[in-house]
Amino acid sequence: MYSVNVNQQNTAALKVSVGLCSDCRFMRQILSDRGSTFYLCERSATDPKFPKYPRLPVLQCAGYECLGPDRPRE
Repeated sequence: MYSVNVNQQNTAALKVSVGLCSDCRFMRQILSDRGSTFYLCERSATDPKFPKYPRLPVLQCAGYECLGPDRPRE
């Protein structure tokens, strides 16, 4: 894996392109062997209302929970 320098600019760009998923505690970033990035909604495993790979950017989501600094991803 390559290390990436995450800064305010990268975070803001991710928020625009991905939407709410960028800081949702149920999102898991999947990197393919071909270099593509996908965003998996882990709520989809327990609730069929949520798509496994939602269309981005997600602007509204009933299952959104903000990932705070003291809350780990599930």
